[in-house]
Amino acid sequence: MSKDDIIDASKPSAGRMYDYYLGGSHNFEVDRQAADQVLKLIPFSVKFLRLQRWALQDIAVELSEKRGFDVIIDFASGLPTSDNIHSKVSTGTTVIYSDYDPLVAEYARQILGDTPNVHFFEGDARHPEKLLDNPEVLKILDGRRKVAFVHWGVSSFLADDEIHGIAEHLYDWAAPGSCWAFNAQGADIPVTPELEKVRAVYAKTGVKTYSRTLKRFIELLQPWQLDGEGFISLLKWHGFDQSELGKEDVAAFGPMGGGFGAYLTK
Repeated sequence: MSKDDIIDASKPSAGRMYDYYLGGSHNFEVDRQAADQVLKLIPFSVKFLRLQRWALQDIAVELSEKRGFDVIIDFASGLPTSDNIHSKVSTGTTVIYSDYDPLVAEYARQILGDTPNVHFFEGDARHPEKLLDNPEVLKILDGRRKVAFVHWGVSSFLADDEIHGIAEHLYDWAAPGSCWAFNAQGADIPVTPELEKVRAVYAKTGVKTYSRTLKRFIELLQPWQLDGEGFISLLKWHGFDQSELGKEDVAAFGPMGGGFGAYLTK
């Protein structure tokens, strides 16, 4: 999708729709209309996305405080609002955000202002080498390659070859001991008429969505190795309180459990 398409306010943008779901203000009427179509088909979408964001905050604590990483590089970040990674990491942790939408990147820099140790770059998650080889990023890293990567809430928009290409490049670039927090979005979800309609809504934005099994995700993420418990449902993610969801929400999430997450290591 071209930059002209992304900036075009006459048709919906997947990124701006995501901002609307989370209660943001950086979206247009066309985005709100498209998002409302999705919500009519899958009413629990907002709670699902908030669950993903809650897990992301837990990841920030895990990577910086518990695992000791002083650099976190996040791909397809969206807008870095107050509940994003940088708000939860240990003091002194460098956070590098990125997004392929130039409007998101522009807004993000305004939101962050002069927040210390937090940076935002325009970059496509499908091509991590462009971000990692960026001279400004290399200057920030100052030779550090033992880092933590994050891909969260983006995998359903990536084709198989793109995911595997990302995995190989990150593995080759990173130093031993690096970690990758990965969200297997939409894994093992049954294909229903409602899901097909949701895909059609996103197709109008120029974005194709993909479904695959958790087993397939694991194959695509090699040579990275699953750490700890492997992939777990976000509904069971490290102390998540299911009381925030109604019984109908849990049932609606079904076998996908709101998605799966895991830490992978080199």
